[in-house]
Amino acid sequence: MKNIPTDLLRTFVTIKDLGGFTSAGELLGRSQPAISLQVKKLEEILGTKLFLRGTSLTLTADGEYLYTSAKKMLEINDEIVNKIRGENISGKVRLGIPNDFELAFLPKVLRSFSKTYPNISVEVDCEISKVIQQRYQQHFYDIILVMEDINPADSRDTRDYRVERLEWVMAHDYDLDSEECIPLITYPQGCVYRSMTETLLLSKGLSYKIVYTSPSLLGLLSAVEAGLGVTVMAHSTVPSRMKSCNYSPILPPIGQVSIGLYYKKNELGAAAQRVLDFLRAGIANMEKNEI
Repeated sequence: MKNIPTDLLRTFVTIKDLGGFTSAGELLGRSQPAISLQVKKLEEILGTKLFLRGTSLTLTADGEYLYTSAKKMLEINDEIVNKIRGENISGKVRLGIPNDFELAFLPKVLRSFSKTYPNISVEVDCEISKVIQQRYQQHFYDIILVMEDINPADSRDTRDYRVERLEWVMAHDYDLDSEECIPLITYPQGCVYRSMTETLLLSKGLSYKIVYTSPSLLGLLSAVEAGLGVTVMAHSTVPSRMKSCNYSPILPPIGQVSIGLYYKKNELGAAAQRVLDFLRAGIANMEKNEI
């Protein structure tokens, strides 16, 4: 009778939960080739293919069965280890995050996190990046994720930031050609998107007007859906129910923005370190969302 090593099962489940080999490697502390080798070894032990190779990581029928069973096995394994060795980490972690990530990115990350660490409470505060940074300086948060201008000399751990293209976002049936000037839907002053957008339009000599301002992502999306105008978002945060473009005859390309994590390494407790690991994996694997 063959035995399945739990580390192979954990790698397999993590790939499925986080949606990619790279993000699983980030979380588990292994390289992408090492993760691929573990999957190959697991497939050799079971004598079957677990993933349909292609553009997306879709499980085969055997993969779906293994995923459900492996999660149960790992839960039992972790329960035994935590009970006997007393390693069940608990605590509260304060997290500040931009509004754009509250509907898609964050719930996905926290859903996986809460299953792995049910005794860690994550207290989340969503705001524009400028406010988050100010509160971070006042020690409101343990970890923050913010949008900021790209720093070519950034020397941080590459796992702590990524560069995203900014895109114009509008309702699918919205006709910008009928507008005399560009109607903007934005966050309040202090938002990096708003600053970059207004600076760009002024530099191009393009007329615009602010038609709707809200600190709430849901408020902005409602205004866009109602056809009041256009807004700007990072590529991975654009809802699939809306239309986006990087360039049009009327709208010039905006550029890129950095999405970065900040924390005081020497002050991170065990619970906050676990949250940081999941956030790193999450930003490494962000894709256009389905909200």
